Amino acid sequence: MTQTTKPGSISLEQKVFDIKNETMSGGEWWWWFWLFFFNNPKNPEKPRQLMILWSIKNVKEVYCNYLKIKSVLTSDRSVLDGVVAAWYFDGEKMHHNFVLEQCNLNISENELTSESEIPTSFSINKKECKVNIGSDFKFIAKSEGDHPYTMPSYNNHIYFANKGFSIVKVNHLNLSGEIEGKPIAGSAYFQRVFVNTPSPPWYWGIYHFENGGILSYYNPYLLGKSLNKDITFFDGKRLHTFGNMKMKRTGKDMPTFTVRGENGHKKISFTIDSYSQSSWTFKRKVLGLIPNKLVYNEYPTVVSDFNFENTETGEKISLEDLGKSVGNAEHTTGFLL
Repeated sequence: MTQTTKPGSISLEQKVFDIKNETMSGGEWWWWFWLFFFNNPKNPEKPRQLMILWSIKNVKEVYCNYLKIKSVLTSDRSVLDGVVAAWYFDGEKMHHNFVLEQCNLNISENELTSESEIPTSFSINKKECKVNIGSDFKFIAKSEGDHPYTMPSYNNHIYFANKGFSIVKVNHLNLSGEIEGKPIAGSAYFQRVFVNTPSPPWYWGIYHFENGGILSYYNPYLLGKSLNKDITFFDGKRLHTFGNMKMKRTGKDMPTFTVRGENGHKKISFTIDSYSQSSWTFKRKVLGLIPNKLVYNEYPTVVSDFNFENTETGEKISLEDLGKSVGNAEHTTGFLL
């Protein structure tokens, strides 16, 4: 069973903090995830980025990098025993584990706060979202697009019994705020995911262009075989989708990703170059015996080459048309049950 709402037909407030009906019977994983992209006056070619998420995985024990996490769940959905985690690329240096702490997550109708050493909060008022990390990081992200692809969307899919996932996401928000009292400007991406089935490893990326374009791809895989292939490209006016996708990773610590896709008369190809990296390693033992591990890599990246062509109409779009880009590429390996 799948439930999909038309993008723009829901408000963020309706779904983001509504967790009372989500199952929590064992193994589930919930997270609220933000990517913030903003200007870097010292080196415009390497935009600053910050990722923050609030999460809970319903297992007795799991390791995340150096942190041993033990979850104690109750029927009270207003307080969750979870984790807040963040990394920050300041334009020159990556601050790994910028925040990584197990703590209470307090959830109300329009706000999430953490009782962490560095207090964090995420609140929504209509189309405006505020995220604060301590007293130095204050972000304001506004959903202001008039195309469905830039508006909040909700998707829910049940595979069998009550096993499946639900996701709320916004592909692009306008970003303002300040860091240590200095103003910043840029864009943001948000998703809230609940999943209670094992997640295969994946490739994923989201990119924002200065002239209004948005590019995203998703490729989960298992034993080297793709389970899904999906590219979406919003050119600023129209949305183009591609299912026939080929992806290649080259390089080690700072990889390059090359992606191609086709859909009838439409063809797309692009190259993504990394300029920094952060990583989370999750480990646990199933039934206390069987070890399993998921390595979750995130790469601040830019699109260095882009070509779109419609051979039927002759339409072509290049990187010169889209302008400068900023985004993040994910590549995970392993499996976490």
